[in-house]
Amino acid sequence: MVKIEPLSTLVKVFSSAKIHLPDKPLDETSVPYLLASDISVKEFNSFIESKEPSGYKFEYNNRCVYIVDMCSSEHEAIIEELRDCFRAPFLGTRSINCPVQIRGQPLHMSPARDGSHIAPDLAILPHYTYVPPPPVSHPGPPPSDIRGNPYARIICEVAVAQSSPNLNIKCRLWKREEYAQDVLGIKLYDVKTTRNNPQGMLDRAMKATLWRSGVARRKWKFGTVKKDGSPIGPNGCNGPNDPNYLITIPVADVFFDPPVPNIAYIPLAPPPPAVMATNFTIDLYNVQQMVLYYQQK
Repeated sequence: MVKIEPLSTLVKVFSSAKIHLPDKPLDETSVPYLLASDISVKEFNSFIESKEPSGYKFEYNNRCVYIVDMCSSEHEAIIEELRDCFRAPFLGTRSINCPVQIRGQPLHMSPARDGSHIAPDLAILPHYTYVPPPPVSHPGPPPSDIRGNPYARIICEVAVAQSSPNLNIKCRLWKREEYAQDVLGIKLYDVKTTRNNPQGMLDRAMKATLWRSGVARRKWKFGTVKKDGSPIGPNGCNGPNDPNYLITIPVADVFFDPPVPNIAYIPLAPPPPAVMATNFTIDLYNVQQMVLYYQQK
């Protein structure tokens, strides 16, 4: 689990007059929390490049820096489950040689085009054997992360304290970048006091939303109860391999790489057809179980 650093340590890069330190520890009811105001893009980028990951999820908006979420056991459990799902088609392949690369919180230029840097919880990008680093230094074209690696093609965002509207805004922001082919957002709602699931764990509502390029948005409510705490009924997410709760994403999406005529950028040959025809599969029942196992008991 990522260690949460003291906020007083994190904000040394900002002048003290711009800081809004809380008078008590932050919890899930505290966010979004205004951490600093009147902050330039340059200051924010220096801050986020030096302090990520810190156990907090930061957002830059209108010269203000907000904390929109904090590290938790269930957040990290979901990220690890998603990593396994994206690794699954390539088991036995060393990470350095894998056609699909998986990275946690790599910094990218924000699709908002305001000059700020943002980092997804999880990024899936192509190996440079198939999609080389841009010939034009960061930010391209074609676009890249801030270290010159190919831009993430699949992006995952997980929200615990972060509100559902804020999560949706961030996911739609990622979709403004044409190279981001798929954006998956997962939202966990507050833990309930009931234990109506077979595992005897505290109930919780959960939602997943997938934005795919050229495909209508899809939603899944895969918790043990509905958001209002009412039962989900027999058609809920009650067991593994239920086709109603499987998310499939084509591996081919990772290798989206159109030519850029104005700089004579010509894509390389894609991976073999056997790779391009494969799908990533995310079983939301497994995600649900990871959340129940690691959340408050």
